[in-house]
Amino acid sequence: MQPVVFVHGFLDTWYMPWWRKMKENLNVAGAIPEKVYGVKKGNIPGTTVGSPDEYAELVEKKVEEVYDRHNERVNIIGHSMGGLDSRWYIEQNGGEKYVDTLVTLATPHHGTLTSRFASLTPGGKKLAMSSDVIQTLKNDGLSDEVEYVALWSPRDRAVNPSRSAKLPDDYRTNVTNIEIGSYSHLEMLWKKSVVEKFAPYLRS
Repeated sequence: MQPVVFVHGFLDTWYMPWWRKMKENLNVAGAIPEKVYGVKKGNIPGTTVGSPDEYAELVEKKVEEVYDRHNERVNIIGHSMGGLDSRWYIEQNGGEKYVDTLVTLATPHHGTLTSRFASLTPGGKKLAMSSDVIQTLKNDGLSDEVEYVALWSPRDRAVNPSRSAKLPDDYRTNVTNIEIGSYSHLEMLWKKSVVEKFAPYLRS
């Protein structure tokens, strides 16, 4: 399997136990442990509240570092706001040259009404449906060079409405939306069955 870069979401960190479990499940599905990486936005849970367009620079740095190390295009797995960070890098910062597949888990591609609970933070503001980040991604559209896969759950209370976690333009051949059933926002990160859903889309 090509290199994998995980991008965590709002309030989260790469060091939380669910990412360790995700990595274990992905290794079982065929990932090479030495080719799995994570974007580090901060060390303390609850403090990673920046905006996707800013965090996209950290995604860029890590993905291109991994690309140079392995001389292969990279698969990205982004959870929640991490999917928006990744899309901004791919679609606004030229990342399509380095990324093969983007998998998003519970990412509010169209924004989320729950953003009002974090409206005093930069990231919370950008998760609103009317934010400039959401509108720019919507208006400029997806890249033709990247395979997109979005997993969403009707039980996801962090993304409201839950269907906001579906990618736009699902009529395109490089876009796949997968409803995964009754998983909560965080459950998607440690459930083996979730990894089994998206692993076949990762480039080998």
